[in-house]
Amino acid sequence: MSATDAERLLAAAALQDTATHLPDFIRLALHTGCRKQELLGLEWARVDWTANQFMLEPRHTKIGQYRVIPINNIARQALLNRARFRAEYCPASPWVFSHADGSRLRDVKKSFHSACRRAGIENFRIHDLRHTCAAWLVSAGVALPEVRDLLGHASITMTERY
Repeated sequence: MSATDAERLLAAAALQDTATHLPDFIRLALHTGCRKQELLGLEWARVDWTANQFMLEPRHTKIGQYRVIPINNIARQALLNRARFRAEYCPASPWVFSHADGSRLRDVKKSFHSACRRAGIENFRIHDLRHTCAAWLVSAGVALPEVRDLLGHASITMTERY
């Protein structure tokens, strides 16, 4: 996915009144490389604002390994947007991605596909945001071992497939 396609997708996601979380989800996925369930299961207690990172414990990751996910300015802004939503609607919710009643969002597939359709992007899945993050990192000159560690891959071979 190109940066232009990403902007079109974000613009389409912003038009969805019932899924106000979607642009923030997309930004976090594109700028952290996290899997869908890693983001949907993210709790505020694991966000370290001072260090600009959040933690994924082994129980939160596919391969059962602890990971520290750095957040850049775009990812930080997405988290700040979610924090404002929480403050207004559900201050006691532990979830970064929650409904207004504080319950955890379970999936974003339907709203994501609607945004893709609206943006004219075909054959693109949520997991492809993770692939895009990896491709952008490699294009920016980040070494494959660093990309592997960020994405939580067990081997460089898997990272190379991205």
